[in-house]
Amino acid sequence: MPPPRAAVLLAAGEGRRLGGDKPLARLRGRPLAWYPLSVLHLLGAAEFAIVTRRGLAAELRRLAESIAGPASVLVVVNEEPWRENGYSLLLGLEALAAEALVSMSDHVYSPLLAARVADTAPRWSLYRVGCDREPCCVDLDEATKVLEAGGRVAAQSKSLRRWSCVDTGVHAAAPALLLRDAASLLSRRENGVIRLNALVSLLGAMGAASAAPAHGLPWLEVDTPEDLEAAEKGGNRWVVDHVLAWLHA
Repeated sequence: MPPPRAAVLLAAGEGRRLGGDKPLARLRGRPLAWYPLSVLHLLGAAEFAIVTRRGLAAELRRLAESIAGPASVLVVVNEEPWRENGYSLLLGLEALAAEALVSMSDHVYSPLLAARVADTAPRWSLYRVGCDREPCCVDLDEATKVLEAGGRVAAQSKSLRRWSCVDTGVHAAAPALLLRDAASLLSRRENGVIRLNALVSLLGAMGAASAAPAHGLPWLEVDTPEDLEAAEKGGNRWVVDHVLAWLHA
């Protein structure tokens, strides 16, 4: 894949553990989704597909348009959120009809990390996961683990007992057309549900998922009020300071 010029933001989750609409939770006075949108725009993403629930669509559209401009933003409503985040990914990729960077809306990360993932992937790779072998600022019990070897992803799950790195929440994907067979197989197996971790694992089993090394590059995930507190003024605030320094340079 060439370095993507488009981006998908996955923002359809309900954020129950955080106690509200996660993409709009405030961090340093800004909605949480502002951070990935701003970083990807800084890297040159010229088109955004934001996949979300209907109740968040208008506000996320306004947020994204304030960053990238009205002509650059597509808002895709996931009317079947029960089908999980892999289904949201496919909706976003279909709207763009192009390879794209993929970001979770609850992750804050350095532009250096996103640039690492955006680097040209191996020709055989249809999906690329930013992986950190030594994450500093996330709860490993809650983090998504990745088993990889030689740059190839073998499996991805929160429950892996044997793993080699942690998913940073920043990915790169081939166009939806190239992922459709794997997604259809997974949907048939799981009664319509397409979890992103399961899709990446299936692509890994097919020899089509790669790992982008992101070791030592700052990032964090906000999943709970405690995570938000640590990012706001606790031990992880330096990550936010790093990102803001890039965005305000």
